[in-house]
Amino acid sequence: MAVLFKLQDFEGPLDLLLYLIDKNKMNIYDIEISSITDQYMTYLDEAEEVELDQMSDFIVMAATLLYIKSRMLLPKHPKPGEEVEEDPREELVRKLLEYKKVKYVSEKLNACQGESSQYCFRNKPAEIDIPESAIDYDAILENVSLKLLYDTFEQLMKQKEWEQHTKEERKIDHNILKKDTYTIEQKSIYIRNLIALEGKTTFFTICKKEMPKIELIVTFMALLELIHKKEVTVLQEEPTGDIVIKGGIVDEEDRA
Repeated sequence: MAVLFKLQDFEGPLDLLLYLIDKNKMNIYDIEISSITDQYMTYLDEAEEVELDQMSDFIVMAATLLYIKSRMLLPKHPKPGEEVEEDPREELVRKLLEYKKVKYVSEKLNACQGESSQYCFRNKPAEIDIPESAIDYDAILENVSLKLLYDTFEQLMKQKEWEQHTKEERKIDHNILKKDTYTIEQKSIYIRNLIALEGKTTFFTICKKEMPKIELIVTFMALLELIHKKEVTVLQEEPTGDIVIKGGIVDEEDRA
């Protein structure tokens, strides 16, 4: 059974003409205008409902094809000394070639864009797709000082940034690196597994200073999410000490 195409399958009249030329294996520089016009008109007759502005473009092209066809059918007997009339298909061929170039470049750019989304440049900001969710920070840190937790995280980030600036090889910006992908769900599972194996873990255990900055941020967000869901609790005995992370609700003795 033959595949039937409708006008909605084409981006415009030039797209439809290129399809018909390729289908009939015609030379674009020597189009059989009579055959192409008949097939083009058949597509218009069989077209389903199309937006008015889009349909008008197809109708204008149909009129152009009929005009070229009529000129091709006229007898040509130039008198001595008269200039030879130019081929009436010349303008149409020029438009088709230009459209074909634009379409080719567009397809290449779309392909490059798809590939580039998997890479990022060194020292360039990378976009992270982290699902947004409404978080009540007061409820999350009800029994923990948010300032102390933030100061600890900020201290770790500053240390990581200082180490990066001390490396001379990071001056190279033109190298392309494969983007590391981390998700809050993966990091949440990692934290739960640590607590299940050891009974508890610590902030500096899950957020190591040698981690990439992106991984540190995602891990920190995963910890906040677990606190929000009350799957873990955190305790800090000293203002500058490590933060202990346990599963479930903290006992009253531990809180004291």
